[in-house]
Amino acid sequence: MSEQRSFEDLGTPLAGVTFCVLDLETTGGSPADSAITEIGACKVQMGEVVGSFHTLVNPGQPVPAFVRLLTGISDDLLIEAPDIEAVLPSLLEFLKGTVLVAHNARFDIGFLNAALERSAYPRLDNRVLDTAILARKILAGEVPNNKLSTLARHLRCPHQPNHRAYTDVLATIDVLHHLIERVAGFGVTTLEDLAAMSSSRLDGTFSKIKLADDLPHASGIYRFLGANGQTLYVGKAADLRSRVRSYFYGDPRRKVRDLLRQVDRVEVETYATMLEAEVAEARAIVRELPPHNRAGKRSANWYLKIHVGAKVPKLTRARAPRDDGHIYLGPFASIRVVKTLIEALQDAFPVHRCSEPARCKGCAFAEMGRCAGEQRDEHAAEIRALAAALDNDPDAVFRPLEAKMRRLAALERFEEAAEARERAVSVERALTTAAQVRSLMAAGDVVLRVRGRAALLRDAQLAAATDIFEGEPIASLLARLQAKAKSEPVGAFVSCEVQREARVIWSWLRRGAEDCTLIAVSGAWTMPLSAGRLGGRFTVKKAVGAATVPAPEGRHRA
Repeated sequence: MSEQRSFEDLGTPLAGVTFCVLDLETTGGSPADSAITEIGACKVQMGEVVGSFHTLVNPGQPVPAFVRLLTGISDDLLIEAPDIEAVLPSLLEFLKGTVLVAHNARFDIGFLNAALERSAYPRLDNRVLDTAILARKILAGEVPNNKLSTLARHLRCPHQPNHRAYTDVLATIDVLHHLIERVAGFGVTTLEDLAAMSSSRLDGTFSKIKLADDLPHASGIYRFLGANGQTLYVGKAADLRSRVRSYFYGDPRRKVRDLLRQVDRVEVETYATMLEAEVAEARAIVRELPPHNRAGKRSANWYLKIHVGAKVPKLTRARAPRDDGHIYLGPFASIRVVKTLIEALQDAFPVHRCSEPARCKGCAFAEMGRCAGEQRDEHAAEIRALAAALDNDPDAVFRPLEAKMRRLAALERFEEAAEARERAVSVERALTTAAQVRSLMAAGDVVLRVRGRAALLRDAQLAAATDIFEGEPIASLLARLQAKAKSEPVGAFVSCEVQREARVIWSWLRRGAEDCTLIAVSGAWTMPLSAGRLGGRFTVKKAVGAATVPAPEGRHRA
């Protein structure tokens, strides 16, 4: 049996809303130098007028001739009318607890707020609906413009506006009711849906907002599924229901509209923490390859291979890494990234630039001192130095790249300098990701307290998560985590799946470390710098709060 939803989940039914339809007449178009001359308002519930407010207002300034001709309101008519200061208390009481509705609401609400501020009242905090904006969305293409008079004629309203506040209020009520009836066919039955339509596109997908009706207000992941059950898109959210509903409120991107047209149903999985939700999202994308996820459209399985143990050491690209004793850096999203890395490393170290170093008998680069040429031992030494730099001393890579960039800039060869800079950035990104995965691997088993949950990180993956019971011994908690732990073994190279999960974990640690406490760690817990140049320096960031279980002596740094 499904759980009955609360009124909060359902939203505020339109039948239960008290609207207050408002209109003002003024001496001009700006509240800075003009004043209110007439106020009209009606309270409306379930389509019926249940209260009205109407008064002329002495503006304290002459009424311009064009306003007299337009509205029929003259100075003689206003001379005995109350000042706005006398009107505001009763008007505020009338507006209390209602949803304000006006045609071109910015004008009317702007004049009212200006008058309130001048009289030392707070500004209005009512929710506001603008019938002009709603009509622009709902009646697009049906009417030449969204003037109140045009809409009233087009909808054959019983009341027609005449630039007097109360009559215009009655016409606005008619228009509001017609618009509500029109959008009822799109599944709009709550105030929240109606308000959201002010920024939505009524393109045939809005009615699918019903797919979110039964979703919980909880953290987790959501799947948009097609008619054949195919996963179209996977996302994460701290509030699943609100996030899914937001897609139907008029995202202007064509790819989102294309997605919504294909959606047949929505499925969700709830998780107690966003760390678990983000990891679940990453795993689902890798496993299901949803076409509308950018990460699902490509397979990040290109590697930079450093042949350190080969007879002729060299740099190459590899698609299928093996446990063969060589070093693999990656995976990367495309072969272009690997080519850029190889070019950058060739700029930094005098290694062979030809595809067959064994056949190199000396070349132009050797004459310039940028290639080992026939010196095989020297070339092998450079490859070993390059591998060591990538692992422990990135500054040895960045120094020559930075020097080349500055040299080219000094010679005003700016395009080449920009290319050198982009190569350096590619190297830094690759080394940052590699350092993050390596640091998680070196940490061994890491146990974090995330609010009321314990999370076990192992092999750069979220291996297990469980609730923390009050008063439970730490040993019992660790035993439960160990019993649940599942992770993919990591050998000589990192798979696409593990790398993606490691990046998710690091992203979460950067954003959510204040919500977690380090409980235990079996290795060296470090956080590599990732902003600016790595420079070969790593920092150790303390976890928030003291570790409740010390790691074995000499192995725990926090």
